[in-house]
Amino acid sequence: MNHPVPNMHTTSLYSRNRALLALFPLALAAIFTPATAFANGTRLPNQDAEATARGNAFVATADNPSAIYYNPAGLTQLSGVQVLAGSYVIETQNDYHPTTGGTVEAKREIAIIPHLYASFTPENSPLSYGLGVYSPFGQASEWPDNSGFRTIATRNEITFITIAPTIAWKISDSLSIGAGLQINSVEAKLRNGLTPVPPGELRFEGDDTSYGYNIGIMWKPSEHHVFGLNYQSRSTSHFKGSVELTSFGLSAPASVDLPFPDVITLGYSWRPTPKWNFEVGVDRTNWDLLNTATLDSALLTVPINFDWKPSYYYLFGVTRYLPDGWRVSAGYCYSQNSVPSDTFTPAVPDMSRHLASVGVGRTFGALSCYLTYQHGFKASRSVSGSPTGPAPFNQSADGRYENTINAISLSGGYAF
Repeated sequence: MNHPVPNMHTTSLYSRNRALLALFPLALAAIFTPATAFANGTRLPNQDAEATARGNAFVATADNPSAIYYNPAGLTQLSGVQVLAGSYVIETQNDYHPTTGGTVEAKREIAIIPHLYASFTPENSPLSYGLGVYSPFGQASEWPDNSGFRTIATRNEITFITIAPTIAWKISDSLSIGAGLQINSVEAKLRNGLTPVPPGELRFEGDDTSYGYNIGIMWKPSEHHVFGLNYQSRSTSHFKGSVELTSFGLSAPASVDLPFPDVITLGYSWRPTPKWNFEVGVDRTNWDLLNTATLDSALLTVPINFDWKPSYYYLFGVTRYLPDGWRVSAGYCYSQNSVPSDTFTPAVPDMSRHLASVGVGRTFGALSCYLTYQHGFKASRSVSGSPTGPAPFNQSADGRYENTINAISLSGGYAF
């Protein structure tokens, strides 16, 4: 038997609406709290094993079909028909140390994030074409019922899949441009407690299809120097679904509009000899556009405060080309925090992180493969002044959060 929240009359629609009003700003914000793997919002920037091995310093290199994501102008470097497929497999562990002492461990998450790209450059044509399928955003998290903030967040998941038809034009031997349409299928699922202990949950599910684009430029003033620029537009997901409060036996349609940010990446590649490729880059994610969203339902209208800030990736990568088609790469990435303490929720803790990676690949005939290992060094963040859960419980998520990351990425390609 489900028990009502203390001091609320479950027979009163007004009191039920007040419960929703208290719960939803934190709960809906929790869906879009930073991804399990990274700072910088819910972004997932690792969309190819070779690029990941280089710390994602790839916008001025982009010499395989994953250019569809990293810089569509890079497609003009490819010939014939090429296909590239693979997955990024990541394991994360998040721990919470409350201000009262002790440690709470989140469920260890293992996520498999696939990617698929195909490109076609007709013989003697300045145009190249591509089609990509990848996941540029996403998250999953689960905290136990005894976390101390059950009324703020328990289980959250967001799935974001992009299909990207792309075209590129080789204007000259030194300059190429490219552009792509992004068709995004987005789904969000949320569960969090109505009380500090079971039973009783708030559940939300919603989905949407949104649209965006990306534009890339690659300029090669000499064989030793290449510059790359990629812009990915913002998109807005108009989530439509339903909300349910299991303790109250109450459900209703619900909707909320939430923007996903535009991203601009600039990189420079230095190639002193054909055996070496060094690249540095900077990547800005415009989370500043995520300020206040509004949840609409038949029961109530609720503002949700985010107030996120722009954040940056600083990217460094190197590749050494060896005999017999072998190549090895290493990279480093510094990823900034996007979420201030006063709007923080523990759905997954956002914090600045240092990530290092190393990879090895080989091309043999028409086949190619690349294997990468990435490690996110143990990171921590102390939070104070974060929003509390609804009255009368007023649970707090303040404390110290820690995160570690281990990931493997594998990509395989074939040139027809």
